[in-house]
Amino acid sequence: MEIHPADVSYGVRSISTVKTMEWIQCYLEPTFIAQIAYESVNPDRVELLLTLKKPDPLIAQIGLALKSSLEQDGVGSRFYADSMATALSAHLLRYYSTRNHRFREYDDGLPKIKLKQAIEYIQAHLGEDLSLSDIAHEVDMSQYYFCRLFKQSTGISPYQYLIRQRLEKAKHLLRQPEKTVTSIALDCGFANQSHFARYFQKYTGISPTQFRKS
Repeated sequence: MEIHPADVSYGVRSISTVKTMEWIQCYLEPTFIAQIAYESVNPDRVELLLTLKKPDPLIAQIGLALKSSLEQDGVGSRFYADSMATALSAHLLRYYSTRNHRFREYDDGLPKIKLKQAIEYIQAHLGEDLSLSDIAHEVDMSQYYFCRLFKQSTGISPYQYLIRQRLEKAKHLLRQPEKTVTSIALDCGFANQSHFARYFQKYTGISPTQFRKS
């Protein structure tokens, strides 16, 4: 992996013995990185180091996960992309910054009132193109800390929780024969019918049509 600061030009040259090559390029706004952990990072002091040809399995994993999500889900991958960008930014701040940014550690999860507020917000916006930043802003927290503390409180990530709640709503709507599978998919916040069917099959083991007939 390589990290190139903003406004730094660079080029890529292929070695003649290499027949195929795949590149994944991730662009992060400087303001986004600074806002990820605003509880502990001074935005004026955020600066990443130029890093060339260094192996980093976590960054590779995040890049491949983002690539897979974008190829499969397209416009339906916004929340997941937010989550991965948050994880990537926190990793970069920890290990590739000109300053040693330390994140506070918490062991008891979200305060009950903030957890209730976040869950109610998610439930109220299940059918919308919800983003991680929307929920974090609602509870007045950074995306990084919200993700960590939400998982401590619930045992799953905000993204997993959102998908499960959308599927629970879909199960209820599938019992209403007048609704089409396509309309249910859109009502529950999925990008399209195939996006919905893929997640429904993954979490339940059967297709929406099979569930409706059961």
